[in-house]
Amino acid sequence: RQSPDKGKMLIASRVHAREWATAELNARFIEALVEGYERDADITSILERNEIHAILYVNPDGTYIAEKYPRSMWRKNLNPVGCDGGSGGGVDINRNFDFMWGDTRGSSDDPCKLTYHGPSANSEPETQALVDYAMTLFPEGQRKKKPEKQKDEAFGEDISGFYADIHAFGRELYYPWGFDDIKSPDDEAFQALGRKLHSFNSYRLWSGAQPHYRYPVTGVASDYMYANMGVASMLYEIGSRFHQPCAEFEDEVVPKNLPSLIYAAKIAHKPFSLIKGPDVFEPDARHDNGELRISAMASDGKMVNAIQISSEEFKNSSDYPTGSQVINAVYVYLDQHPDDWQEGDIRWDMDAIDGNWDTNEESVRLTVSTKDFPSGKHIVHLQAIDSLGYAGPVSSAFVTFAQESTPAPGKTSPSFHQATKGCLKRLNNEQVDLCLANEHTSNIAVNCCSGSQQNGDLTCSRTGCKQTMSYDEAKAHCESMSMRLCTTAELEARVCCGKGCYFNKLPTWTSDMCEEI
Repeated sequence: RQSPDKGKMLIASRVHAREWATAELNARFIEALVEGYERDADITSILERNEIHAILYVNPDGTYIAEKYPRSMWRKNLNPVGCDGGSGGGVDINRNFDFMWGDTRGSSDDPCKLTYHGPSANSEPETQALVDYAMTLFPEGQRKKKPEKQKDEAFGEDISGFYADIHAFGRELYYPWGFDDIKSPDDEAFQALGRKLHSFNSYRLWSGAQPHYRYPVTGVASDYMYANMGVASMLYEIGSRFHQPCAEFEDEVVPKNLPSLIYAAKIAHKPFSLIKGPDVFEPDARHDNGELRISAMASDGKMVNAIQISSEEFKNSSDYPTGSQVINAVYVYLDQHPDDWQEGDIRWDMDAIDGNWDTNEESVRLTVSTKDFPSGKHIVHLQAIDSLGYAGPVSSAFVTFAQESTPAPGKTSPSFHQATKGCLKRLNNEQVDLCLANEHTSNIAVNCCSGSQQNGDLTCSRTGCKQTMSYDEAKAHCESMSMRLCTTAELEARVCCGKGCYFNKLPTWTSDMCEEI
């Protein structure tokens, strides 16, 4: 996509000089994107659909003092405003933005205080630079003319753009509003966003009308970017200290927050719409014997409701409204992003492994012939749709189509089909080699399961060494034992079975290949 059509994400750090780790996390994020291009399918898709802009040091002068004199714990910029004591001169840049500026419920008019808001809104060169840069990125058409007077008017689901502000410390996620303990008019989308990011780092939600709302903050960048620029905004309070120990930064801050920032970048184009849709997890794409085989799991509630397990404040709450819809479909797009799809282009419908689209979480799969597609590296994009019509974030995977070999004269390839609905034959190494060499196996052990991996109570039973069974026969076989068929994802994860080959039509079979149960 060309620049005007791309989603825009702006990520800023070191607004407060003493918060050392914030710029490093920002830099790690950019490094992960650069190094992941053409290696990681999700990152490749993100960068081809979005622009990511990073400002590592919003407050360079303050940073100089904070690093030269670490014990000073310098927070503000170096504006020589009059102050005879207290925290010294300077303006708190994150109280200087022109939204609810000067409201002393969440800032100070005393130049000696840490939260001094400055002589006027956007008075500081650092504030002006960040605002001017944001104006060049985010669409002008979605801005409000009088943000403070229109603060109760929702922006709606068509906005584009994401602003991330990295601070330290507290292990918190802050989203509007902060100036008062009230919800923003787009709270449903914001809370869904906060909850999904929480699923990565378990940070508490600090926002108006949330249990963890701490205190008012006014003239802050996150409120400004939402109210004035019309973009989704999120402030991270990372880690446990202003000067984060390196070991804790490497072991906790980076692994918990890098994935969440990558997820935020994934939805930057339409954040308030995509965040309400279902997510696709662990798409696995393989090419084998002229077929593309894809498996994944789609869920409307896994991420948005994770907070009910990880946070005491939400343990007794019901499922969040955006996470309770049934999965209606999961689509696969080959070498084409869903946003570019037009009627008549290739789009494949995945199958629900249990045969029904009736829950907010579905294991899905797809098998299609690749004979009409060129060999080489391809990218597949998966997107799930829920029963309210919301399309969720796109998940992507690379797959290489191998060059198909031509059978020798007078020799034809055996006919076979991939096993359906969880039939798999466990074989020893010698039998696996025979299976792969002849493209078929002779028997199927029906794998029945109960429970789930997610809940930690998955149990499996391989029953019988059967000649070919239909799906209905295998399903009935498991149900007769009050169980269900193992899913393809469970089988391929080797949860239920070890090595094996997937087929359900057999050219030949012999009893001596039957696994002993």
